[in-house]
Amino acid sequence: MIPFQRRERILEILNTSEEVVFIDELVSAVGVSSSTVRRDVNALVEEGEVVALRGGAVKINDRVSELPATAKALINKDAKRTIAAEAAKLVQDGDVIYVDSGTTTLQLLPYLKSVRVKIVTSNTSVLGMPEATLGRIILLGGDYLPDLGSIVGPMTERELADLYFDSAFIGANGCSRESGISTFDMREATKKRLAHERSRESYVLLDQTKFGKSAFCKALELDQSTIITDAYDEILESAKGYRIARDPSASDGVDAAPAEDQVPLH
Repeated sequence: MIPFQRRERILEILNTSEEVVFIDELVSAVGVSSSTVRRDVNALVEEGEVVALRGGAVKINDRVSELPATAKALINKDAKRTIAAEAAKLVQDGDVIYVDSGTTTLQLLPYLKSVRVKIVTSNTSVLGMPEATLGRIILLGGDYLPDLGSIVGPMTERELADLYFDSAFIGANGCSRESGISTFDMREATKKRLAHERSRESYVLLDQTKFGKSAFCKALELDQSTIITDAYDEILESAKGYRIARDPSASDGVDAAPAEDQVPLH
């Protein structure tokens, strides 16, 4: 494993752990020496991703920092696809939808190839997607944020203010009772609020690693949108509604949310 892959694996382990993880546990899980794991952990500490504690323990940094879109795309890929597949069930022929910036929302597009839908997006990564679609894709104008693969700013906001959507599919960096649905950039937060306000229904797509985390700016209150995610957390009870996406290839033994927990949507 190259360093980037090891650090990605360490972040996945920490993100799925409810408590701290010790260096010895990471050594066993990653399959490298203790000194190599410590170097990787030190690098993640410098990047603000994790916190090193006394006694050789490590935990994820609850005050998350932004990663470039290219790096985020490699994390929790299966969960993001599963969430996107669940979200795609809510799109019907003839809909006009907003697809936000972010790696989870981007995964929605391949599931819409056979749907006649108009897609308005601020996600510049759509330009590199090879899949053909029956729908029409409209890319908003504005300031380009290359690290995020996103369009933001006053021009974007003016364009959104003149549009109306059947549904908005919104990304997030954090989801907590203290800060609601949050993101790192004030322009991103404003854009998400506008998309929500201009939509008949809005959905926030996020994986379980975002629960209990807060980014810099609140975009929405928890009770304003339906959350689509890949695992249950008590924080979902504070949302307007929620859907737990399940991997269709998972066995029957996988813990599933009760049917009544799959929202109401409208």
